[in-house]
Amino acid sequence: MKIELVSIHFWILHIIFTIAIFVGLLYRISIVLQGSLTVYGKSKLDNVSRWSKFWYFIGKFFKAVFSKKIGLIIRVIITDSILHYKLFRENKLKWFTHTCIFWGVLALFILSVLSGIAVEIAPALGYQYGTNEFLDALANKDHWATAVLNEILNVIIFLGIVVALIRGFVSKKKIGMMMFNDIFLIIFIIVILISGWFTEATRYIVERTPEYIGKIGFIGFYLGKLLRIIFSNATANSWINAYKTFWHIHVTVIWLAFVYIPFSKFAHALFSPIASAINVMEKNSK
Repeated sequence: MKIELVSIHFWILHIIFTIAIFVGLLYRISIVLQGSLTVYGKSKLDNVSRWSKFWYFIGKFFKAVFSKKIGLIIRVIITDSILHYKLFRENKLKWFTHTCIFWGVLALFILSVLSGIAVEIAPALGYQYGTNEFLDALANKDHWATAVLNEILNVIIFLGIVVALIRGFVSKKKIGMMMFNDIFLIIFIIVILISGWFTEATRYIVERTPEYIGKIGFIGFYLGKLLRIIFSNATANSWINAYKTFWHIHVTVIWLAFVYIPFSKFAHALFSPIASAINVMEKNSK
């Protein structure tokens, strides 16, 4: 028994939340642009509007792309913003936590977007199932590659959260991930993980997924087996309603988390590549 939940109201909400995310990012950028540019020797720009500064940096960026600085910018972004080499040298455990959470969430988000394209957009453009193995794998939740990757990424994120919480309770120093502003984001991620596992568990139950397929998504499948033992008297309709409930909770919390990111301390992970590029463009300008 297959169950489908995506409908027009889902896409309307998706569009609204996407707009809200971009509005939040623009708001955060506008706050940053209120700062002084004296450090770059651009004090004359301190008297112009925030968006004049914004277009100034946009122009500088495109000039840098077609200049000899592009190699240096790429190298700095890779070492400082992707690999976080400075953080690794400063505190390896903190680097491990940051890497697990940030890259785990980002990779899971990319996988979800690609799966959405394979399920919704590709067929609308005339794609036929069986034509491309990669798209077929993305569209099939029970494909071994998709299931394993989802589970591994969930475990990586969960491990990062656990280490962050332990460090927050054990460390005598106040660390960034445990500051009050960010505990909400950690809670969001925990709820996303748990609701995702329960969504998969109830889906396996409703669809009566055989063990040789379901065990690949090991957490969700075996959680489903446990739920069936605990609630042995539950009807098929009860499991369907449970699945719908967990699915809506999961999707809603994902949206809320992404809307919140621009206002959290975690936003630095989004803006650090931009900051690195600006530092190279301005401090190395002739």
